Amino acid sequence: MTAQNYNIERKVSLSNKISETSGIIYINNEIVTFNDSGGKPELYTINPYNGKTNRTIWIKNAKNIDWESITQDKEHIYVGDTGNNDGNRTDLVIYKISKRDFYRKNTVNAERILYSYEDQFIFEKQRHSTNFDCEAITIYHNQLLLFTKNWGDYHTKVYKIPTRPGRYEAIKIHSLDIGCMLTSIAYNPENNQFVGTAYDREYQSYIIRVKNFYLREEKIIKTNLTPALNYANQFEAIAWKNKNQIYITREYLKQKVNKKRYKNKQKMFLITLMD
Repeated sequence: MTAQNYNIERKVSLSNKISETSGIIYINNEIVTFNDSGGKPELYTINPYNGKTNRTIWIKNAKNIDWESITQDKEHIYVGDTGNNDGNRTDLVIYKISKRDFYRKNTVNAERILYSYEDQFIFEKQRHSTNFDCEAITIYHNQLLLFTKNWGDYHTKVYKIPTRPGRYEAIKIHSLDIGCMLTSIAYNPENNQFVGTAYDREYQSYIIRVKNFYLREEKIIKTNLTPALNYANQFEAIAWKNKNQIYITREYLKQKVNKKRYKNKQKMFLITLMD
């Protein structure tokens, strides 16, 4: 189902320091983000009203191979080195950071949650055709849920792992036919909804909402952002502000679509969702 059911309330430019913002959370009236693959193992806090960077927090025992996702619970922040474009990674990890340390220090250590997929048996390089890429994690009922970015069939598979440090096989619990490639996810217990960002082969961008997850009444609402924001928007991050509003961020991107060149700078948008 596709509908025009949103209002863009605010948009702000982001610093060149975070041109590849790939995941966000909203915490204490700030946005926390990072750069994706090859960036420094750092988190940045951003003023949501003007886009300026407030703090930089270095995770000194982490590597940024392909950071793509972030989520939080009451006491911890989880940063997902979950990107797997080629489908051949054997070092997938989620870094678990104490919020107490995060608030008090600019250099922190992280615990590690290592994982593999229970149904992945082949680790040969499959550039942009794998169904074991992941750019979306969220906390749901005290577990980590991982939503895959399926290059092969445009579904998203849902896996669960514990939030405790250790090494796990991610257990598949669900699959959603969204008809595009998911780039972020966030769950809101206030309204019991998941919301994510996605794009398709034509570089059209979408907001994906999932209501009544895993129930017979499950409903997927697919909202096209392209009429408002044009093509070639690399939206890879989303966070709930409250039960009706979300933040999304866009990476810097130059792209040619339908023989037309687009150049979109990194920005953050506040959006109100309407049923």
